[in-house]
Amino acid sequence: MYKSLRLKSLMKQKGISIAKLALDLNLSEENIILFQNNIFNADIDVLILLANYLDVSVDYLMGRTDNTDSHKNKLTSL
Repeated sequence: MYKSLRLKSLMKQKGISIAKLALDLNLSEENIILFQNNIFNADIDVLILLANYLDVSVDYLMGRTDNTDSHKNKLTSL
């Protein structure tokens, strides 16, 4: 699944509008729409911001994993 579809799906699941996301993260609605439509690639800072806000990993947002909780895994000391 492409990152834009993941973003749309997460926003829908959490009931977050483009306007709310833009306001909460101080991003433009236009950039969010462009990102959702695979026209614009967000830089890493924006990806981290989106992932943190949506409580998923950047890897999940980018489609590199299907585990929505992968960012919550902690390494244990040996």
